[in-house]
Parts: sequence; structure tokens; C-alpha cells
Amino acid sequence: MRLSFSTNDYLNTVIRDERGRRLYSISSAGLHSKITIIKHGPQGDDDVIGIITWRLFRGARIWLKATGVEVAGNSLLKPKWFSSRTFTGPDGKTYSWNLQSTNCRLKEERSGVELAKYHKRNRGIMSPSHAPYLEVSPSLSHMLDYVVVTFVYAEKLSLDKKSAAARASTAGAAFASGGGAIVASGGSACGC
Repeated sequence: MRLSFSTNDYLNTVIRDERGRRLYSISSAGLHSKITIIKHGPQGDDDVIGIITWRLFRGARIWLKATGVEVAGNSLLKPKWFSSRTFTGPDGKTYSWNLQSTNCRLKEERSGVELAKYHKRNRGIMSPSHAPYLEVSPSLSHMLDYVVVTFVYAEKLSLDKKSAAARASTAGAAFASGGGAIVASGGSACGC
């Protein structure tokens, strides 16, 4: 199943299926501090299925309609090493989002089989152009809401991690080139 995104900004997009039917809307407010995921039913019945609230210095909170409970992001998607987040689906199986690759990938923990993969937009220079999309195995159709909500959280973590690494790399380069410390002549960087 191919879920196409209407924009490159996965935090402010409409997700459609292969037939062009609107399945989900994702919107964010306040510098992405609150992300709302809405499921669109066939009769025009819209339903909020997830809300992710990012709190400065206290971590994210995720509310899922399926459970009716708000939990810490790290308790729903548990960190596993540095490169993945795991969760238990409504089917009792454990799944893992890989955050280290250029595209988020979802695998079943036990078998290692890839069940979902995010494809960023391709402008068609080296291969056919396409809008961003999430490719999801039909075997996950029973828990598609979970896949969409956990994808949004995992992809945000992945991009935040990459942004932090880029900032650290830039700061390190500036420091190494002498731009990181101001030294008065005859003094030291610490002012001693």
C-alpha cells in the first residue's frame, strides 16, 4: 500500500492512498510543538487518532485514540540502541522504526522483515520523480493508524537527531578554525 504525502513537510500534509482517497491529515502548530493526526473516514467522518506534544526539556507526550491514554513518547516508542525505536502493536508483535537510515524503515522485530519505508520526494533527475510516500505492507492494514502515528514520531526524532548532528558539526568546524573562542591579545579564552 502506497500512502502519498501532499507536501514535503510530513508534519503539515494530507496522506492519500493509491486511488487518491484522503486517508489522513497531519498538522502542526507552534514550531511543531503540537502535532495532530486526523483520520478521514469514507463518509466524511473525521476523527483525531493521535496527538504528539513536544515539550521543551521534558520530552514528547503521545495520545492515541486506540488506547485513550497519553504516554511519554519514550514509553510508546522505546529507544533501542541509538538508531531505532520499538513499539508493541495492537497485535502483540514488536516492531522497530530504524532512524539511522536516510529513510525511516519499519521492521518486525522477530523476523526482521521490512514492513514500511518512507520515501522522500524525488525530483526525477536520476530516477522517476515522485511525491514523498510511505510504503506499507498490506499485512499492517489492521494497524495502519498505529503505523502513521508512530511514523510521525519516529521521523521527527530522526530529523531532530540529524539537525543536532549538523549543528554540532558546524559548531565544531567553527571552533576548530578559530571561530569558537575569542581571545584578547595576551589573554586566554577563559578570561584568566
